[in-house]
Amino acid sequence: MPKVSVIVPVYKVEPYLLRCVRSIQKQTLKDIEIILVDDGSPDSCPDICDELARVDDRIKVVHKENGGLSSTRNAGMDIATGKYIGFVDSDDSIIPQMYEILYATIEREKVDFVMSDYYRVHKNGMSFLKTAAIREGLYDKPRIREEIFPRLIMGEDIDYGPLLSVCHCLYNTQFLKNNNLRFDEQVRWSEDNIFSAIAGYYANNFYYLKGQGLYNYYENPGTITTSFRKGAWEVYCTMNRHLHQFFDNKTDYDFSRQLKLHIIYYACNCINTAITLSKQEAMEEIRHICKSSELELAFNDFLLPAVSFKLKLQLLMIKHHYSYLLYKKGKR
Repeated sequence: MPKVSVIVPVYKVEPYLLRCVRSIQKQTLKDIEIILVDDGSPDSCPDICDELARVDDRIKVVHKENGGLSSTRNAGMDIATGKYIGFVDSDDSIIPQMYEILYATIEREKVDFVMSDYYRVHKNGMSFLKTAAIREGLYDKPRIREEIFPRLIMGEDIDYGPLLSVCHCLYNTQFLKNNNLRFDEQVRWSEDNIFSAIAGYYANNFYYLKGQGLYNYYENPGTITTSFRKGAWEVYCTMNRHLHQFFDNKTDYDFSRQLKLHIIYYACNCINTAITLSKQEAMEEIRHICKSSELELAFNDFLLPAVSFKLKLQLLMIKHHYSYLLYKKGKR
């Protein structure tokens, strides 16, 4: 049994794939397996994966039909044999000591998962440390309930919860199996949001290595947060419904407001990306979002959060279906 299984989903990342895999191969923790899951990539990535596996016996390759990032990560989890599981996106990279540090911490602290910080690398090459707005160190269950649950899914600032990304975490494989933790295959984008929220709910403990940027997240073109994708709003509504199905019946904490904030966040995101379309297409998309039943329910009996005036104005325009004003505001 290797100490760590590293799962890498691969799809149309030919310019970045070698950079990613080389950074994993160079890990100072050598007892790892590297699982490259080709999600039916139409470029040369499948051949690159096979060649990498030919020269490094730590590499396993899975070729599958295209099914999205969630199904790709699940396929990697299905064959992972490591005591712990990590995830690296194939257009990113990691520092050489990442898994040695994460492994030493999770072994020492005996926790369900360990999380580090990461660097966001911009197109101009400049990088900035991204850190979560929580304290460093060990979180037991009472501390998780007190400090993490109030913003597990979405914070009052209408931003992601503190446990968002799986890529700078290392999970105990048995913890994942005991709680049947899988990626939601009906959620093709931003799937970390639902996985991390449920993992955070189930966790009895975790450890946060605040200030240690071990992962490099690159600002590559065409990301879901900056580019319009047809059907994205429907995907986010599906995610919100699935979060409701999981969290609505929980009696130890009331997550209902966070679920409202969650769908409102994605409404803002989808409207902001729709502005890049032609005027007619943008207006149709904005109307479609504003009039959706999911958003109507979220705004029902909803007290606006204490956010900036600009964001509060946008929320009011969404609530009252001021589609044209939203379009004009976005084009400024």
